[in-house]
Amino acid sequence: MKLKIEDIVFWILILATVAVILWLLKGSPTLENAVITIGLFIISSELMLWKKYFEIDKNTAVSFMRLKNDISNISKKLDGIEKLIRNKK
Repeated sequence: MKLKIEDIVFWILILATVAVILWLLKGSPTLENAVITIGLFIISSELMLWKKYFEIDKNTAVSFMRLKNDISNISKKLDGIEKLIRNKK
């Protein structure tokens, strides 16, 4: 499994979210700034997850189309073999 830049950015966003939450518990940022920052990090990570989901879904659809084509080709070959067997009888 290759590690892509998108995966690294996703984990950086998650770690940044946790860091801001811990920083908020310590009391440094204002509540409004912390909520906005955490919201932006979570929304960004969610968008990255959905993008990855749709990429996997697209790849799965393409794979099923290839499989359907392969099965069709096998069916045609089996029909040809069946005709040859019938002609020999």
